[in-house]
Parts: sequence; C-alpha cells; structure tokens
Amino acid sequence: MSCWRVSVAAFFLMASLARGDGQGGGAADEIVGSWSGSSVCVDLQAAPACNDETVMYDISASPGKPNMVTVNADKVVEGKRGSMGVLEFTHDAKSGSWTSELDTPRLHALWRLTVKGTMLTGTLTLLPSKAVVRKIDLRKVK
Repeated sequence: MSCWRVSVAAFFLMASLARGDGQGGGAADEIVGSWSGSSVCVDLQAAPACNDETVMYDISASPGKPNMVTVNADKVVEGKRGSMGVLEFTHDAKSGSWTSELDTPRLHALWRLTVKGTMLTGTLTLLPSKAVVRKIDLRKVK
C-alpha cells in the first residue's frame, strides 16, 4: 500500500474514533458494565439524612456522545433493587474521572467516579462547600 493510502486510511480511522463512531467506545469502554458494592456516608454533619447503602450501578454508553455514559443507580434492600435515579456522566480527560453535577432545589453536588481495572470508586461532594458526604466502592460484576 502506498504511503499516501496509508496516510488517508489513518486519517479516516482517527476521525472516526474522534467522533466516537468507531468500533471501540473510547473512554467509555472502561466504565460500561454492571457494578456492585457500597455507598457510605462520610460526613453526617453536612448530610444528616444520609444512609449507608448497598448499591448496583448499570452503566451504558450514551449513543452519539463518545465521552458520556448513562448511570442507572439502584440501592439493594433485602435482596431487591430499587431505583435511585439515572444520571449522565462526562469523562474528564485531564483527571481521568467521570463527573455528573446535580443541581436541584434541595441539592447542589458533584459526583466523581474513577475506574481502576475492575474497581470503581467515587465521591459525592456538596457544592459550594466542597464537603465530601458520600464515598462509593464498587466492583465490576459484568
């Protein structure tokens, strides 16, 4: 194959990956899947209504959004899953973590998740105080 053809092929491959329409999901590949573990309260003064929980997160790639994933979060009570909600997380290339900002009339906070192999750790930080009120420690189950 000529040098010109190799260059053109490489260009289209890189453009495809940058748009997120290649075979791989890019950064999302590391976090997509099912995760199970604990979500514990770490500052009851800042969040007095907080409760420790066993949780299950099902994380999927967001179609057409290569640096975003959708997290379906459930708590597990007496062996039964109950939905806590769905959030979109964006990959922060600089820190290598995934973030989602919550801004409701009752709560302004930032979730930050970090993947290391088959482990997913994270924090929930209240804004603007920056008080970390929850830590999660999950393991990939599929």
